[in-house]
Amino acid sequence: MSEGETLDDNQKAIIENVEKFGWSVMHVTSDNPEAPTFCYSIGFEHTLGQPEVLVYSLRRDLAGSMVNALFHQCKDDGLELTDGKAIGNLIEGYDCVARPIEDPRAWERHFGYAMWFHRYRDGKELRRAMQIVWPDPDTRAFPWEEDCSPGIRLGQIQLYPSGGPRV
Repeated sequence: MSEGETLDDNQKAIIENVEKFGWSVMHVTSDNPEAPTFCYSIGFEHTLGQPEVLVYSLRRDLAGSMVNALFHQCKDDGLELTDGKAIGNLIEGYDCVARPIEDPRAWERHFGYAMWFHRYRDGKELRRAMQIVWPDPDTRAFPWEEDCSPGIRLGQIQLYPSGGPRV
C-alpha cells in the first residue's frame, strides 16, 4: 500500500476479520440475473498456508458456512486441500470436492480482495486457489460426470482443469 492511501470499508473489515478469526469471506453478486453468485475466502493462505477457496451458486448463508467449516477442518483436523480431495460436513448429506484453479486470469476475476490482501499483508501475489465443487443433489454426480444435470453444471462455472480430478 502506498503512503497516504486509505483503505475502503471492505478492506478494513477484511483485515479485522483475518486478525480476529484467521479468514474473511467475500460474497459476490451480479446485476445480471443469469450470472451465478459466488463467495471466496481471504486469509487461508496467510493463516493456514492453504489455497484460498471459492464456492459457486449457493445461498449466501450456506456458502459462507461452507467456507467457515472448511477453514476449521484445515486448521483443527489438518485437512490438506488437494485436487480431488473429498470434503465432508460442508453440505449435510453430501461430500464436496476440491479442484485447483490454475489460471491466474480466473484469480483476477474471482479473488479481487484476496489478491489485494496478499499484496497488502504479505507483499506477495495470490499463488493458489481451489474451487469447492458440490454435487447434483439428485444424482450425486459432479459437473465433470455424465449424470450431473445441466443446471448444476451451469451454476458452477468450471474454473478447474477439464475432466475429473487428478488424484
